[in-house]
Amino acid sequence: MYQQFPNFCHAVSHQLSTILDGVGYSPEDRDRKVRCATEFEIFSNICNSIDTSIDKVFPLYMFGSRGEGSTGPGLNSDIDHLYQNKTYEIVTDLSDCQVGKIYLHMLQDGDTHPGYVKLQMIRILPDKSHVPFFSPDSTLDSFGVVVLQNISFHNDDLGYRTGPAVCSHWPLEGYEWFHRRRFHDWPTSRQIQNIWKYGCFATPVGHPSSKEEHLEWRLSFSIAERDFVRSFEDTVMKVYILLKMVRKTFIQPVLKDAFSSYHCKVCMLWMRESTPSELWCTENIMCCLILCIRQLHEWARAGFCPDYFITRNNIYDRKIVGNVRIKLIQILGSILSDDFRFKMTDYSYCLVSAVNCRNYIIRKIPQNCPCLTYYLTSLVHASTYVPHSMQYPLKHVAMFICSQLGFYFASFLKENAVLLSLENVEYIVALTSEYLSFGMKSDATSVRLKMCGLGIVLENHDLTEMCLQCISENHMRYMYSFSPCDKPSKAILKSNLKAFNDRFLNVYYTTEEMLENQVSFCVVYLKSEIFITPIPLRMEMYRSVGTPRGLRDENEHFWYDWVVVDSITCLYFFQYLNLSRQGKDRHKQIAMDNMIYVIRTEPDIPHRDTALNLLAYCYMQENQPGNAFICLRESLKICPHHNSAKFYLGLPFKKVVAACIMSSML
Repeated sequence: MYQQFPNFCHAVSHQLSTILDGVGYSPEDRDRKVRCATEFEIFSNICNSIDTSIDKVFPLYMFGSRGEGSTGPGLNSDIDHLYQNKTYEIVTDLSDCQVGKIYLHMLQDGDTHPGYVKLQMIRILPDKSHVPFFSPDSTLDSFGVVVLQNISFHNDDLGYRTGPAVCSHWPLEGYEWFHRRRFHDWPTSRQIQNIWKYGCFATPVGHPSSKEEHLEWRLSFSIAERDFVRSFEDTVMKVYILLKMVRKTFIQPVLKDAFSSYHCKVCMLWMRESTPSELWCTENIMCCLILCIRQLHEWARAGFCPDYFITRNNIYDRKIVGNVRIKLIQILGSILSDDFRFKMTDYSYCLVSAVNCRNYIIRKIPQNCPCLTYYLTSLVHASTYVPHSMQYPLKHVAMFICSQLGFYFASFLKENAVLLSLENVEYIVALTSEYLSFGMKSDATSVRLKMCGLGIVLENHDLTEMCLQCISENHMRYMYSFSPCDKPSKAILKSNLKAFNDRFLNVYYTTEEMLENQVSFCVVYLKSEIFITPIPLRMEMYRSVGTPRGLRDENEHFWYDWVVVDSITCLYFFQYLNLSRQGKDRHKQIAMDNMIYVIRTEPDIPHRDTALNLLAYCYMQENQPGNAFICLRESLKICPHHNSAKFYLGLPFKKVVAACIMSSML
């Protein structure tokens, strides 16, 4: 049963787990939500106990997704409150009742639906017998028995319905749950003992199809359910959350509230009890999700979904019937189809969201190196209000922000080092090092490459060598470069995603590992970072100078005032600059040859025009103006207007003309 899923489900499961951790469903986040719900209960009950305007104090319980800690962004779960009326005690066994005291006796007859009861108010006589106790809310049922109407606990003044006290004994109808044969280790014997102590609530809600709906009380096991869900292991909770997301995304728009999150909860309780603990591990999240959807599909086809505690109670009754049931079967069937499972494994969303998120934050950063407070405020504001469609793992958002702060400090220090005291310089250097070290893993290479560029500007050969060696040894083999800056790059991004997905799905990478080791974003220098930008790259910031007005769309061409270089090209270019300064002619020629090979053979390289401009610079340094001129001409064909090639073009053209004049004179 559990071996029929493809191997890529394991990688997908790691991916889903990491994404959920990043958007507020980690174990720590769940514990925080549970603690908040518990404190809310305690504080509300304390406030009610000291409120003199309330005659009777009804203890409050917080149930539902918020009480369980199973809600978060996008689920928009309601707050479920239950107020407990302790005026009378509900009993199932009269042997231990006290003489003279009034109780609510739980009854069931042939007309009562499973999971529902009737309540009879009785008084215990000295001989231990009992007689009905008549109240204004009592009435006769179809069998002539005096029972309590459920409207008797509707409090118009408080604006809510209150249920009677927790049962002192577990209802007879639920005994099957305790004696049920279980083949696995959940729930534990200790949990079962605790559930026995909790009992259940009788809530003033009758079965909708009952002729005596106003006389029935629904048995609610909310405390037991909340205890079970709070005890779910991390993987079980994540499958539960994903199942609720599937409901909200695919089922709720069609069936509205006919299929509720309670159906998902019941499914999770059954699946956790009927499967071994070994199944519920991180690498099996997707497999478990499919098993749960498959179980719901089978129940929909049978038209019967058993309640977890009272198996005779069909919770599909009166809700999942007729056309609603047919639609649910169709929806769950399509979810289980191969097409949907392929969509679940498509990681293009993660990559596109990551790139868009980074660019969104960068665009909100002031471009003219302002004061630190303004810069930091802008950065934090941008990261806080990232559009929901662009969100990706929060840890990497934090890493990216730290890397931006690190480069800001480095640029500030380079510009103002002469004006600062030695103590302040040392402090800023320490800040820069701390932020850059944390932001190093926001992707595979872009931060390391910018650190390499920083080493070139500062003429720190040790820093440059360390960064270049780290990239060459650990990331070159599997590096994928992505940039959505312009429309051609977006098309290139989409064409590359399938190949990337195919490779990623065959290995056990989480989202974090994918971003840290497999993906390299383009190297970006802002105008505020001009002081730490290597001189040959600075001309790219002025690519729009001299371009006629009307040829620039700020929404599409927001990056025209930045330096944006493909990471692989940037690596070889920095290698060339570093080796040139060291006078290693043979090694720098290898770096240049690698750069030529990438530009000539990689059809989908982002920002090819910039790469050709950098190659032209290398040719000019090697005194090859003819080759430089060819590169610049190709660059202008790709981008004829906003292109820094116009600044380079005069240099090789001047050298070519001079060479021709000299040859003619000879």
